[in-house]
Amino acid sequence: MFFLESVRSLTVTASLFPSSRVLASALLQPVDFHSADIIVELGSGTGVITAQILRRMKPRATLYAIDINPIFVAHVNHRLRDSRLILRHGDAKHLGTILRGAGISRADAVISSLSLTWMHEQDRSSIMQQVAQLLSDRGVLTQYQYLHACRIPGWASALGVPRFRGDEFLRRYFSQVGSESVFWNLPPAVVYTCRP
Repeated sequence: MFFLESVRSLTVTASLFPSSRVLASALLQPVDFHSADIIVELGSGTGVITAQILRRMKPRATLYAIDINPIFVAHVNHRLRDSRLILRHGDAKHLGTILRGAGISRADAVISSLSLTWMHEQDRSSIMQQVAQLLSDRGVLTQYQYLHACRIPGWASALGVPRFRGDEFLRRYFSQVGSESVFWNLPPAVVYTCRP
């Protein structure tokens, strides 16, 4: 299912394969699940990372998982039966509106699988502004980007291939930005950890 949906909308999913457990582990390692009450997942896909978040969450925490693809949302809703999970079909560009509708103004963690590389600059900037405003003082954003997208040479942009430096972009919105490469994923990725 992920493969078929990815072929239909590759610029949104940015991969033909779901995230590996190794990537999910690297993405979730910076999150303090013992203290996190509200967690937001952007781009829940088929629920690979969603399931790992639920395994680590404390009993009274809540996970708001948002995805733009209604087929993925329906799949996760059927696959993961957990009262702590609130699924929303929607665009991350409307993150603030979606969460305000649920009575949420703060989050302890935002875990993002969004394909920032292929987004319009205005859209990714709007999303990160909303995330930065949403995070609590001790909150954390984790975001990954595929390594091949980080290594695109400048001349390739003349051919229409977007050149996007995730670390430089994220530093506009967060005072602390760290990174870790994850080679045991298809394709290999880099995970960014961002704090206010």
